[in-house]
Amino acid sequence: MNTNKLNIRLSPKFFSREPFRIFFPVGTQAGIIGVALWPLYFTGLTDFYPGLEHARIMAYGLFGTFIFGFLGTAMPRMLTSKPLSALEVFPMMLAHLLMVLSYALARIPLGDALFLSTLLWFIGSILLRMKHRQDLPPPGFVLVLMALICVGTGTILALVANYKEIDPSWTSLQRLLSSQGFVLLPILGIGPFLLPRFFGMQSAHDFPESRNPSGSWLKKSGMAFATGALIIITFLFEVKGWLHTSYAIRAAVVLGYMLLEMPFHRAPDRRNALGFAIRTSLFGIVAGFIAVAAFPSYRVALLHLTLIGGFAVITFTVATRVVFGHSGNLARLQGRNRWLFVAIGLMLFGMTTRISGDFWPKILASHYIYGALIWIAGVLLWAAFVLPKVLVVDVDK
Repeated sequence: MNTNKLNIRLSPKFFSREPFRIFFPVGTQAGIIGVALWPLYFTGLTDFYPGLEHARIMAYGLFGTFIFGFLGTAMPRMLTSKPLSALEVFPMMLAHLLMVLSYALARIPLGDALFLSTLLWFIGSILLRMKHRQDLPPPGFVLVLMALICVGTGTILALVANYKEIDPSWTSLQRLLSSQGFVLLPILGIGPFLLPRFFGMQSAHDFPESRNPSGSWLKKSGMAFATGALIIITFLFEVKGWLHTSYAIRAAVVLGYMLLEMPFHRAPDRRNALGFAIRTSLFGIVAGFIAVAAFPSYRVALLHLTLIGGFAVITFTVATRVVFGHSGNLARLQGRNRWLFVAIGLMLFGMTTRISGDFWPKILASHYIYGALIWIAGVLLWAAFVLPKVLVVDVDK
């Protein structure tokens, strides 16, 4: 018998203390729903073109829920504060479920209002712990704060646009803040603290416990803030129509920050699936921006290199590490884990199939359908190996 595992009574407290245990499964379901909107539309089972609904569910339903689940678990520990309570977690989860349902039914204004309420509720819960903290978060988490400000601003702009005609430039900015800013900035903020551990490396963002920032902490947080500010400036360039410039600068800023703060080119050669997935996702993020800079007329299609090959792959990879680590299964990630190779491979194949549809209009509908189904198959395979472990606890933690 594995003594690191313990059967737990599934109580509200069990899920609220480590909210990833409920947020990750629900976020996975949201991602499947968001992608499934395309086959439903092209087969005539729904009558609305799901462009906006798909984007909202993926940004808020998939990525947002994984972000909330990770931060809701990690932040109280980093701050040496009390964990979230059931009264904080379950109202957020209810609002999230209603939000995804609203978007799936093309009720965008209601979905936007529900997401904003979820976001504010989450921010309020974290601020309560900041007030009584005993430690500082890692300096890169300045980017997490900037991401929450980005998505909050974007959601407010969306709510205004739902009821009042606004300048198209504001609509473009809203989409950039909500889809790229909300996800890219936390990846860059959390990555320097968390990802080096995947390769057995010491994190340069892991500082001794202290309520007051040291000079080194301030230096790294300043670099993180400058990186986030430059990325947001490139959003403004894109709104102005300077696609080549905005994406070229964005790629350079992201790549530069990764090389400085997440130096995987110096990491040990880990040939297991986890190392492969991390390196693939970071490459995908930058490759998408470079591809759009080179071929801006295919921006929507090529951005899927970043959104799916980058954001989605790293989301599921980090979630794998979190779930295995909190269930006493961390040692298993040192093996080959061929199932993860296959799951990530299916997600990437589905992404490639979907992208190809935009280059050959005659096959667009069929490739959207095939791409969606292949990606969903990869996610279901991942879920089968990972999500059952959210109900298992590591008693040594």
